[in-house]
Amino acid sequence: MNPRGGDIVLVDLGDTPFGSEQGGIRPAIFVYAEGRVALLIPLSSNTKRLRFRATVLIESDDSNRLASLSVALIFQMRAVDHHRVLRRVGTLSPSHKRVVNKVLRSTILL
Repeated sequence: MNPRGGDIVLVDLGDTPFGSEQGGIRPAIFVYAEGRVALLIPLSSNTKRLRFRATVLIESDDSNRLASLSVALIFQMRAVDHHRVLRRVGTLSPSHKRVVNKVLRSTILL
């Protein structure tokens, strides 16, 4: 499996999240890979997370194949070993990619 930026993947973030970290098996947006490490943005079905600035609402569609309305938790972007990426689910629409990229750029600028 060789996911590309903007792909929706199923990822295992582990059973013991600390504090407000996301855990368990969940969809995520694949951002980038370097060697055996993947950079991902976890998704949540909890729309209350939209109160945070670095989030984007992702509606389910035929392209992303998400089961429900999801929130991209850009502020929780994280690196994981490639073995945690279980499979590709779908891909973001071009319009969702534009919005995620805009928020991502505004969030990580130093």
